Amino acid sequence: TEACVDPRDAIARLPEHLARRHGVAFRFGCAVLGADLPEVRTSEGTIRAPRLYVCTGHDTRALFPDAYAGGGLRPCKLQMMRTRPQPAGWRLGPMLAAGLTLGHYEGFRDCPSLPGLLRRFADTLPEYGRWGIHVLVSQTEAGALTLGDSHEYGDAVTPFDRPEIDALILAYLGRFFDAPSMEIAERWHGIYLKGDGPWFVARPAPGVTAVTGLGGAGMTLSMGLAERVVARDEEGE
Repeated sequence: TEACVDPRDAIARLPEHLARRHGVAFRFGCAVLGADLPEVRTSEGTIRAPRLYVCTGHDTRALFPDAYAGGGLRPCKLQMMRTRPQPAGWRLGPMLAAGLTLGHYEGFRDCPSLPGLLRRFADTLPEYGRWGIHVLVSQTEAGALTLGDSHEYGDAVTPFDRPEIDALILAYLGRFFDAPSMEIAERWHGIYLKGDGPWFVARPAPGVTAVTGLGGAGMTLSMGLAERVVARDEEGE
């Protein structure tokens, strides 16, 4: 019942699909400087629009910064890796996760044995808790394995990645998984916002809606959340 897509490929194709199917006009490299609807000021001139949706990811300072106060939003930095494509057409099959994942996602919090498991993790794997590490594996269409990830919270996160975090991820991965090639071809980090709820929606001015704070699930939830938010805005008219 699940599908796995390569975000790098899917996001690259999305603008063309939306332009062709729904007539969406994209302006890449065009900065929005401010808005007083129906006018939106940009680096390429003024655009007239009856409604504005502000979806700036973890940047809450560019437009309507006061709108984000009180949402408990804090940055989270994660580190990930990707191997070279696996040889001879080797395929992983399903996406994999292991025990540490039970302590990360809120969906497992009702499990009665979870507190005991978390105590065991704290006693035997304290460094994993320190860096918020749990281990996931998936495979791209080209055969590369995507590996992750860690979670560092707060305004003190830096652009400098920690090699010890990558080493911990690979060490735990080796407990339950092996593949023909584990040579790492790419390493990167991302930053997103996590708040008090599953997402954050504010309406700082008439006709303006700000949406962020999906806690790392943006690529999974964004389309459904967009549909819900727009529908509620239309109901309020």
